[in-house]
Amino acid sequence: MNERWLGMLLLVGILGCRATVAGDPNRPIKIEAHLTIDVRQIKEEAHSIEDMVSGGGSRAAQKPQSRLGEWFVPFAWAEGLSPEVLQAVNSRKDRFDQLKTYKSQGLIGEDNQGHVAALGGGPEVQSLVDAENRDRETIYQGQVREKGLPPEAIATVRATFAQEQRERAESGEKIQLPSGEWATK
Repeated sequence: MNERWLGMLLLVGILGCRATVAGDPNRPIKIEAHLTIDVRQIKEEAHSIEDMVSGGGSRAAQKPQSRLGEWFVPFAWAEGLSPEVLQAVNSRKDRFDQLKTYKSQGLIGEDNQGHVAALGGGPEVQSLVDAENRDRETIYQGQVREKGLPPEAIATVRATFAQEQRERAESGEKIQLPSGEWATK
């Protein structure tokens, strides 16, 4: 069904609804609404973005063989990402190897909020952690904004990206479990 018909059907459904209020008209009405977020969509987006950052995963297998195709693929991968989010992804990609080195040395770990934490090292490690977390937060806020989610959905986005990072962590790297406990994968 195309979007036009879907929109018309939705409009007819809304117009066909009638709300009535019972009770004292001089007292405020309390309305409770529950929001359901499709975490599968966020998980797929987290997987795609992390593939772009690492340059690996399933995206690498989809790279075309022609030079022309190689030129267009990054744009196809970035479809739907705002320029701000795309810049954050590219910045993360630029520091990916250094981050992996510090993770393998136990100086940086993946926390349970989708960020990295300095677990040792000096100012250089902390500077890398700060830059990485700024870019990750830009991506998470972009996901909320681009998907039209309410601000409180940021916790779900962070947790989903954190799960993706835990799954991608290599043996010997530090990860923070959802409970808050740090472990070595």
